Amino acid sequence: METHRNGGLRGAASAGRYGRPLRILIVVDSLNVGGAERHVVDLALALHREGHAVTVACSVLGSLAEPLEAARIPVRPLLGRIVKRRISLPYARAIRGLLGRERFDLVHAHIYASAAASALATVGTGVPLVVTEHTEALWQGRGGRLLSPWMYRRVAHVIAVSDAIRRRLVERDGVAPNKITLLPNSVPPARQTHGDALPLPAELAEGSLLVGVVARLQPEKGVGSFLRAAAHVARELPAARFVVVGDGPLRKELLGLAEELGVHDRVLFLGFRPDAQALLGLMDVVAVPSVSEGTPLVVLEAMAAAVPVVASRVGGIPGQIQPGREGILVPPGDAKALGDALLSLLRDPERARRMGEAGRLRAETEFSHENMVRKVEGIYRDALTGLKSSG
Repeated sequence: METHRNGGLRGAASAGRYGRPLRILIVVDSLNVGGAERHVVDLALALHREGHAVTVACSVLGSLAEPLEAARIPVRPLLGRIVKRRISLPYARAIRGLLGRERFDLVHAHIYASAAASALATVGTGVPLVVTEHTEALWQGRGGRLLSPWMYRRVAHVIAVSDAIRRRLVERDGVAPNKITLLPNSVPPARQTHGDALPLPAELAEGSLLVGVVARLQPEKGVGSFLRAAAHVARELPAARFVVVGDGPLRKELLGLAEELGVHDRVLFLGFRPDAQALLGLMDVVAVPSVSEGTPLVVLEAMAAAVPVVASRVGGIPGQIQPGREGILVPPGDAKALGDALLSLLRDPERARRMGEAGRLRAETEFSHENMVRKVEGIYRDALTGLKSSG
């Protein structure tokens, strides 16, 4: 069996199922709260439980470092500032330095800045690179579009979390279809990562109809549309109450919009909550009003909690929700359509219950986290085998 230069096994497969454990470096822009970042943490924890030696590198730390540190997974912050949506040569040099100091069989990068830096850092090292693409990269400028084809040529394999992202990789970036695996995100069972919900504020009295959004407060999440939909629902159902779970740069603007719409006393901004997943189970309906998405974890978490979802028909969401079965899909940015869909479920609790139960069953089968991790391990195996064959 051929030995990798850093002491790992080229062509070796994963612990338990395929052979000896792998030494895996997962690279992500930061460990601040976000869907892709939470996916990284859940994946790292699962790989660690499988017996792999996992290290997580990032430009800066964040609150999501805590579960990794609790599991004694090494976390390596490499810069004193966050790197996001751009190419950073200092970040690439720091990753390359880490590859020189520590032994890794494979690098798995998430989010554009980390993927680009990892592609630069692994040149000439013999360490294969796997990249997970979490967005359609609609924000990407000319420089990113020019670099992307080179980056993907450097990558052993690309994981696309939605079919829309897969199409972008093939049609815009010229990635060979056989180099891409479509693998939607999934979430581990709540019992593995989360406890009970913390007490809710008194404003959310028992007996109220509760509709919530769990999202970072930034433009692409469409929380403004949710507030407009909330105003529409509030006029029809006085018992309805609304919660916004999450924080971000638009918080002040959204608070002002709630005041302007006359729903400031019906909408509670809870900010960041470490119990966000547990809170979903207390809601009657979860809204996902995004204007662009990959495959958002909150949809899967709501489904796992048996709560129906009303979501925008964007990105990978149509692959998560079958309209009329697990939830309702509406056009992005259409606050009236969103409000009407919310009203239809709030007025028909039996239909909402059936949708929630259908979502729970689908989350447990089609979106099993265990199956997702097994497929990622297989991608690692194939990346290492391909390196050996071509070496």
